[in-house]
Amino acid sequence: MNDATDAYSPVAEADLADRFAKILAQAGESTTGRLFAFHVKGCASGKRPGISVTIHTVQDRGLPHGDEYPTYVLVTRGDPSLTELTFRTRAGKRLYMADTFSCQPDTCLLSAQQGYSDTCLSDPFGKPAPDLPGLRKDFWSDLIRLFGL
Repeated sequence: MNDATDAYSPVAEADLADRFAKILAQAGESTTGRLFAFHVKGCASGKRPGISVTIHTVQDRGLPHGDEYPTYVLVTRGDPSLTELTFRTRAGKRLYMADTFSCQPDTCLLSAQQGYSDTCLSDPFGKPAPDLPGLRKDFWSDLIRLFGL
C-alpha cells in the first residue's frame, strides 16, 4: 500500500486546474484554487474496451475541515474534455492504493483516511466505491467494521 504521508501533488498546470475547477463548479462545488491531485490509470470497461481510463483524486486544500479536506474523484475516459465527477467526500491527506492492480469488479483501487476509518474512493474502473472496504489495515478500521459503524 502507499503509506506516504501525502501522495497528492499541487496541480501546477493552469489548464488542468481550470478544467477541474469548472467540473466542480458545474456540480455545485466551489473551490479556493488550492487543488492537489493524484492520478492513476484505471481499467477500461467491457462496454468500451479500447478507451483508456484515468482516475483523478483531487483535494481542495484551501477548505480544511479539521484534518480532512473536500476530496473529489474525477474520471477521464479517453478525451480529457469528457472528465466527469464521480464521487465527493471529505478525507485526510493520506491516500492508499491497492498493492496489486487487478481489473476485477468489487475491488478497491484507491482509499483515503476518513476519521478513524478508511473509505474506498474508487474501484479500478473509476466507479465510486464507498461501500467497498478501504485498503488501510488498522485496529480502528477493523473495529468500526465489526460494530457496523
